[in-house]
Amino acid sequence: MFDRSHTPILSTVPRSGTWFLRYSISFLCHLDRGGRIEDRLTGRVCGAESGPAFDFERFCGGPLFRVRGTLPVDNLFIGHTVCPGFGALGRNLGWWAQGEFHVPGYDYFHEDMNYRYTPIDLAPQRYMSVRVAAMERAAGRGRGGRIALVYRNPIDQAASYYRYCQEHRDPAYSMVSGRPLSGMPFRDYLFRFGLPSYARQFISFQEMAARHPAHVKLMPYERLVVHPVEGVAALLDHFAGSQRDWPWLADAIWLARREHMKAIETELGRSLDGTRREGGSHIRRDPTKAEGRGDLKLRGEALAMLEDLGVQTSLFEFPVTEVRAIASAA
Repeated sequence: MFDRSHTPILSTVPRSGTWFLRYSISFLCHLDRGGRIEDRLTGRVCGAESGPAFDFERFCGGPLFRVRGTLPVDNLFIGHTVCPGFGALGRNLGWWAQGEFHVPGYDYFHEDMNYRYTPIDLAPQRYMSVRVAAMERAAGRGRGGRIALVYRNPIDQAASYYRYCQEHRDPAYSMVSGRPLSGMPFRDYLFRFGLPSYARQFISFQEMAARHPAHVKLMPYERLVVHPVEGVAALLDHFAGSQRDWPWLADAIWLARREHMKAIETELGRSLDGTRREGGSHIRRDPTKAEGRGDLKLRGEALAMLEDLGVQTSLFEFPVTEVRAIASAA
């Protein structure tokens, strides 16, 4: 079956709330359809008491999600990809055209998969065919489904992905040049792999947003952390084309909180994203202990490198607690 609608793209830089968004929006769609979800920690039931329960066993995490009834389109993509329509612009950037991502997964729609069978959740069928070339042409003209990027500041993103890759069960992530990534110092990972891959994905959205500001939206992950309901509502409004009320959104986001999702992982006996070894969780430890946080020298060097690549670093936001700590140390 072909996806004949103009599918919106909600892309994230890896470790920038991807699964939070997948679950929050999926919970919202399920509740909008008259479903029910029981909070595993409090016992509270959200939605219709007699409605169907959310099927966690069947849920795979898309990357396509059936959202008709919540949004005025059939499907929504939530995952990692380079901004559709950027290809011609990227070929004119020497470093971009010659480079590549350090691990697979950053650019879903350009990794030579069989897009006739793109996995979809919340739908009767398990797969949907996506016409990638048509999507690229439309996006290049500022048409087709609307696009958004959620991105974390590059230091925290790299620190989180550094640990994520170390613990990944696939050696394509956990090994570098035949050696475990765990043996590489964070600083080396940041400048050799983390920042170049970050810049490669981010600049595609930056440039497309500059050309089509009404079509492509940029959303800092840190804003979602501080104001999750307002942040997700702003993304949904963007995809809907107008500001709307989302009656079940606060409940959906509450159900997607970290503690509750870890309880779901315990219930299922596996990590929610299926990437962890030995029953581990993909939900990260305390982010305030991440590598590089609060290191002003490292941050300055990292931002300078990104600026040399054309990245507008003024678009980044840093956690309020970190900003306060830096201010007090100045």
